[in-house]
Amino acid sequence: MLIGPIARALTGQRAVDVIQQFRTIARANAERPALIVGGETITYRRLDRWSDAIAARVAAAAPEAARVAVVGHKEAHTYAAILGILKAGCAYVPLPPEGPQPRWERMLERSQAVACISGSDAPRNMPLVDTAEHGQPAPSRTIHPAQEAYVLFTSGSTGGPKGVRITHANLTAYIGHARQLAPFTPDDRFTQLFALTFDLSVHDLFVPWTLGASAVVPGTADMLAPAAYVRQHAITAWFSSPSLAALMERTRALKPNALPGLRQAFFCGEALPWRTARAFAQAAPAADITNLYGPTETTIAVAAYPVPVNNAPDMDIVPIGRPFPGHRHRIVEEELWIQGPQVSPGYAGDDEATARVFVPDTGDGRWYRTGDRVREDAEGLLHYLGRTDDQVKVRGHRVEPAEIDAAVRAFPGSGHCATVPTSSDGVTRLVTFIDGGCNSARLLHHLREQLPAHMVPERIISLETLPLNAHGKVDREHLKVLAAHG
Repeated sequence: MLIGPIARALTGQRAVDVIQQFRTIARANAERPALIVGGETITYRRLDRWSDAIAARVAAAAPEAARVAVVGHKEAHTYAAILGILKAGCAYVPLPPEGPQPRWERMLERSQAVACISGSDAPRNMPLVDTAEHGQPAPSRTIHPAQEAYVLFTSGSTGGPKGVRITHANLTAYIGHARQLAPFTPDDRFTQLFALTFDLSVHDLFVPWTLGASAVVPGTADMLAPAAYVRQHAITAWFSSPSLAALMERTRALKPNALPGLRQAFFCGEALPWRTARAFAQAAPAADITNLYGPTETTIAVAAYPVPVNNAPDMDIVPIGRPFPGHRHRIVEEELWIQGPQVSPGYAGDDEATARVFVPDTGDGRWYRTGDRVREDAEGLLHYLGRTDDQVKVRGHRVEPAEIDAAVRAFPGSGHCATVPTSSDGVTRLVTFIDGGCNSARLLHHLREQLPAHMVPERIISLETLPLNAHGKVDREHLKVLAAHG
């Protein structure tokens, strides 16, 4: 049974921020493992004190409610830093550890971060906060529900990343709903598969840390054999994109009863094929499987569907389910709009983009236009139909081909270009077409310096001219056919 402030937060009687929840849990579970990373087990007591020390240094370097960047290496000090930034009353801005530096600079400029927590690969000309484990106690700073918890950057259709602002109220609302989706316990051991720059990683951390459970971070070798990682570390709560499960299926890692210890399995980030859900269910027969749905702007996930794998309907894609309690939805020309306590207040430093997708309401909130096409069946279940624009998901990450094209056009000597997705075996890959000649090897090197790894196209194909449709625009559908056939 849930007791005290956490119970009130989860039942909606009183909002309690995640830091208050973490402190309460850390005091009651001081010697329990909070984090397992790099072969080291870190207790709640140690993580609490470590993050306190970082919070004191953050408070000395940044005013209350400021944004503080952190390079997202999956190392112990990074997790302590995320907690420390929040304890200091600031919002954290995760930077992709692979860079590249130009993208960091755009993110830092847009977010107006005032300091950074990092190692030797820190951004240039940025005040640094060290992650030493010992120091002064954390400052006493009140965290207000409307205050930002994090700013997370996604691919932007205008040629640059967009910083989604998520408040403590947004995050607290999600944690409450996530806790109600499954009977998690302090004995659960959660995966931490997502990159810390991906909003789904917030679930990996704060769901277990608000109930006294453990987050188990896989190493590089573990990611090559995720089924073995689950068994070796006695994982009970799984959370990944469907692409990872599809990869496990193709590599025959989802043999019957291969994952007997799993009790819960969540999927999010892209459409979940029924075939993949059934294969995962055979490998984890004791697990309840839940398909989650939610753009970053709706705080991790805002709808859920318990997957009845033993009575699966005759369709290709698992429904995205129903929105969480307290949220409303409407479908406008097939596009899903969402309103409720998890909806972001908008984008950092981009009022134009905010006004474009967050629609004012005459009632008590704003609608977020998801850009996702859906239909609602007679039972009230929402089914995903695709995107209203060209946006795609690659390994669970949201990608705007326009941002890739902008990087291609910045390469000297490049002509017109168009990046399109191609899919096979449930995996989405990117292919960039260029008219005229181009040194593909040099261009790929340029893109790797400008873009995160998941946005670098798998192939670059030169054409004499790009095909046009009847409206005189680049015929992307024809390019998709060409990409699919090599």
